[in-house]
Order: sequence, then structure tokens, then C-alpha cells
Amino acid sequence: MSERTFIDPEKFAFSFADSTAKPTEDKGDVVPAAKKYLLHYLTAYYLVEDFNAEEAKNFTSSTEEHFKDMSFGELLDRVQKLNKY
Repeated sequence: MSERTFIDPEKFAFSFADSTAKPTEDKGDVVPAAKKYLLHYLTAYYLVEDFNAEEAKNFTSSTEEHFKDMSFGELLDRVQKLNKY
């Protein structure tokens, strides 16, 4: 595997948060909607940061099997072990 996967955390987080945002017409809903948007943004941002760190570690490791070379089942097991959420 010669190239590692890198996801831009800011771009991903904005896209994710935008995809979950709902328009609010009631002015009383603005603060809860903003909090929900921020929660989605930060969750996605830090999830991608964690992914990029793990991918970088996997990419530079010569002893571990690379994601590309794993079977679907092996990859699923690996993701479940890495999943903190």
C-alpha cells in the first residue's frame, strides 16, 4: 500500500453537520439547533482526527496488516476494536 487515506476533518465535519441540520423557523429553536449542529460538527471532526491518526499509524507500521489487505470480516473486527463511540 503506497498511499494512505486522509480525510480533511474540517471539510468532513462541515458536510456532516450540514447534512443533519434542519431549518428552524421558530426563533426559540435557534440555540438548541446551534448546539445540535455544534455537537454534530465536533463529533465528526474528532472522529476523522482519530481515523487519520489510526490510518497514519497503520500506514507507517511494517508489522501490522494494512486496511487495504484485510478481508471484510477482518476490517469489521478492526473497526469494532477502534470504535470508541
